[in-house]
Amino acid sequence: MEPTVCLIGTLDTKGPELLFLKEEIQRSGLKALVIDMGILGEPPFEPTIPREEVARRGGSSIELLKKTQDESHAQEVMSLGLKAIVMELLTAHKIHGLIAIGGGQGSSMASPTLKALPIGFPKILVSTKVTQAGLWPYIGPKDVVVIPPVADLAGLNRLTKTILANAASAMIGMVTLSQRIEPIGPLVVMSMNGTVTETGLRLKDWLEQKGYEVVVFHSIGTGGYALEEFLMENDVKAVVELAVNEINCHLFEGKASAGPNRLQAAGKKGIPQLLVPGSADFINFLGPETLPKHYLNRKIHRHSKAATLVRTSPQENRKLGEYLAQKLNQARGKALIVWPKRGLSSLDKEGLVFWDKEADQSLLEALKANLDPSISIREVDAHINDPEFSKELIRIFEHLTRT
Repeated sequence: MEPTVCLIGTLDTKGPELLFLKEEIQRSGLKALVIDMGILGEPPFEPTIPREEVARRGGSSIELLKKTQDESHAQEVMSLGLKAIVMELLTAHKIHGLIAIGGGQGSSMASPTLKALPIGFPKILVSTKVTQAGLWPYIGPKDVVVIPPVADLAGLNRLTKTILANAASAMIGMVTLSQRIEPIGPLVVMSMNGTVTETGLRLKDWLEQKGYEVVVFHSIGTGGYALEEFLMENDVKAVVELAVNEINCHLFEGKASAGPNRLQAAGKKGIPQLLVPGSADFINFLGPETLPKHYLNRKIHRHSKAATLVRTSPQENRKLGEYLAQKLNQARGKALIVWPKRGLSSLDKEGLVFWDKEADQSLLEALKANLDPSISIREVDAHINDPEFSKELIRIFEHLTRT
């Protein structure tokens, strides 16, 4: 089957732009499929999937949506229908990439579909809205290529044609290349950040030498969201959690939260989990002005102009330990914790800014008090970034994944 690119937008307002994209895609030798999300005006050409079908799949009809004149409800209906149709096409392997174009309403209607598409599936959003409203509402934690058209998408001219041609060219390249990428070996997923990089890279190098394919997610909030979705969408051999700071951010007002579902996907799927409470010693904020007043008397580390870290207290680490235990206790697969006795991050080491033996011990005691007896804690007399700790982590990983 020739690769097919799905094009979505409101044909009554973005008809010339969608037709231009369609012709550019087809000129490359790929197929193009157009889905119309419009409601009021008449489409200038016949789409592959008309608006009537989108509305029907969303639980209503175009006639009813026009009659009620409720913009919010109409957008919700068309969003639901669009998502249902696109995911059905994806499951049937009938589409291999997607370009959505729109302003505020078109981007909003397309966003649930963009967020539902799996990581790695080629997807582009050409939107006039994202530069004003920000990316997160429209793409979430997904790998959507966002192209602001600069000028309004209100017809074709030398500027909009160039932007749309670039979008088409990018999609053609992504679809063509993605068809040639083959898996390397069994998948291992890791969480990591700069404060645990040394041990993370040693483990990654060893895993790759053993034939594993390693996918690393940066624990800054979006990374954790993406990690959880990636686990649900892919066949993963094991998960190694080296950084839990996203959970601190969720519990304690930080700016790098991955939400309440962090540390759930692996447990639901029964994937073996190896958890090191790395980076449990801090809460992430942005600039100093983003710190709540009650944190100003804490130990604070300025990592950069846009990254400020606050040391966790014994009380917060105790709550973190209870939370981690609750998550791991629900796991259907094997789970194990490895504890570095001499510090949990590059900042949490004797003589350094975040060294706090009492706070670390509170976390360890809370884990021991709340974990299911079937989940063991292996204590290693080393710092998290010491080579000795990495070697022990490798040995434990081999044991955990042995069948």
